Amino acid sequence: MFLLQYGQEPVPKHISVRGAGEELLWEPIIGIVVETGIGWVLLESGIGRAVLQDPAALDILYPGVAKPWALEGDPLGSALASVGLTIQDIKLAAISHLHCDHSGGVAQLAAAGVPVLVQQEELDFAMERATLSDGYYPSDYTRAVDWQGLAGDAEIAPGVLALSTPGHAPGHMSYQVELDESGTWLFAIDAADLAENLTDRKPPGQTVLPDDLPRAQASLLRLLERSASLKSARLVPGHDQLFWNAVRHPAGGYR
Repeated sequence: MFLLQYGQEPVPKHISVRGAGEELLWEPIIGIVVETGIGWVLLESGIGRAVLQDPAALDILYPGVAKPWALEGDPLGSALASVGLTIQDIKLAAISHLHCDHSGGVAQLAAAGVPVLVQQEELDFAMERATLSDGYYPSDYTRAVDWQGLAGDAEIAPGVLALSTPGHAPGHMSYQVELDESGTWLFAIDAADLAENLTDRKPPGQTVLPDDLPRAQASLLRLLERSASLKSARLVPGHDQLFWNAVRHPAGGYR
């Protein structure tokens, strides 16, 4: 398993942590690629070059002077190349939700014929109602894609589980990965942006749907309880640069 970073984005802390202030954090845009019995599986496709080159969209998605940055060229392709892979090596992809910092590689995956898994609730919202003001960049995903809609928890590949954790987005999901040597990994993605969400049991500060805070809180507690029950599991927040640096994969990846 390799832990990828596509770039960074500027995020006011109150978006990541309920009740926090305006402090601007530079948060990592992450991905995970896991070798499984069906081949390489990608979890999260990062931010795309298209939105980074769309100033009008960026001004809505990231108000203020600071804007996100990403690896040169195609961020997904560049991140995979850094661990010796190409998009053609990916047999299956999953996207936790379709915000612009997660959907940026969908077009490249579609062009390579890679099926893309997402919760059906999230796909329906993104296709029918989502706007730039909600954090979505429809140009990333409103095209011919081999979508595979999920309805709740599912094993998406041997040793890789999708966990339904709605709240931050209507159909958000997190992941559980089982590895032979390093054990169980729980990737919260945006159900918990920062270590502070986990240690203080505080949900994300932003939910796409205003009434979804209870679901966000329930999803956070679900991950914490699951982590405790699995004992040796690593629970990894989705946008914490210090945490991501600390768990950066060793040479050859985690096994």
